[in-house]
Amino acid sequence: MAEVNLQGMKTLYPGLDRKLEECKGYVALDVRLVKIPFIGWGGGKGVVVDTTTGERTYVKVGRMDIGGGGGIREFDVLIVLRDEKLLRYAKTGKWAYGAGAEASAGSASVEGSSDKLQAKKPYELFVRSERGASVTWTLHAIRLQPYRP
Repeated sequence: MAEVNLQGMKTLYPGLDRKLEECKGYVALDVRLVKIPFIGWGGGKGVVVDTTTGERTYVKVGRMDIGGGGGIREFDVLIVLRDEKLLRYAKTGKWAYGAGAEASAGSASVEGSSDKLQAKKPYELFVRSERGASVTWTLHAIRLQPYRP
């Protein structure tokens, strides 16, 4: 799954190879999300890769949303980590909170989030829609949790 995710992202985002070579690690996720008015939920699975050691940690991801909009969609997420602390959090489990707006139809999507307002982030987020359709604006809580496959 991670290799398919990476190949799709490299095709969509030129220059990603260089970013992966320079990073501390990355998180590759396959996610499904359902949103009805006022609430949404979703989840998926993925892997955290430490690029220094090659170590892989398998993770489950859960997401809860509160806000407007609706839809169902499937998408891949790649988070390139430039910080050891974030890599450690991803391996051991972490909650993340944010706000965002998303619109997708099939493999086309556009997204915006509160983290894009930060000037120097210790990570970079890449998203590739697979299928489904949605229009949402939400507050969300996301949890990464390690597991043994």
